[in-house]
Amino acid sequence: MADAYTTFAAMVNDAPNVYISMKMIELLQRILVLQKIADPYPLENKMSKTLRVVRVNRLSLPITQLVEGVTPATVALTLVNVDVTVEQWGIVCVLTDVLELTVKHPMMSIAVDRVAMAMKESAEREDANVLMAATNVTYPGTVTARGSLAATDIFNTALAVTIKAKLKMRGAPMYSDGQYMCIMQPPHEAALLGSDTVFQQALDGVGLYYW
Repeated sequence: MADAYTTFAAMVNDAPNVYISMKMIELLQRILVLQKIADPYPLENKMSKTLRVVRVNRLSLPITQLVEGVTPATVALTLVNVDVTVEQWGIVCVLTDVLELTVKHPMMSIAVDRVAMAMKESAEREDANVLMAATNVTYPGTVTARGSLAATDIFNTALAVTIKAKLKMRGAPMYSDGQYMCIMQPPHEAALLGSDTVFQQALDGVGLYYW
């Protein structure tokens, strides 16, 4: 008579479906920087849904010299109102008490962490959308629109010099330590550092903000 073996396949109905490990896989963390360098503007309660930022324009420069005994022409201050419609975003993650009592991992703590992360990522996305909609943009070479960019149109030393010159000429305020700030995504940083030797030397020991 042939030998008979008691195998796992024969007793599969008595085995747990899966073994759940205590250790969880670490979640990828996106790099978020736009909120860190943005200027916050508070909107007080009961003050509508529109936030107004006010700017006083420069005065027009005189084009003729003063003449003795003649009162010079007067000039007036002018205001520019930048109105922003405030938006509210939210996310809800629902947990039941039975879930919290029965599962192995602390789902409440995990949910708090994931909601906080989603809120930060949502704010970063909306900030990026505002920047992407800007019209005062400098493009490389002869490109005049975002849709006309080609794979060869990349950020390089020449473009950086052009942008810095425009910012200084227009009197743009500097971020800190008398420097302007560059924000780029990691693939763009890698392409830049991999192809532009001038940037490789200039950024030796200097950090870039990227997102």
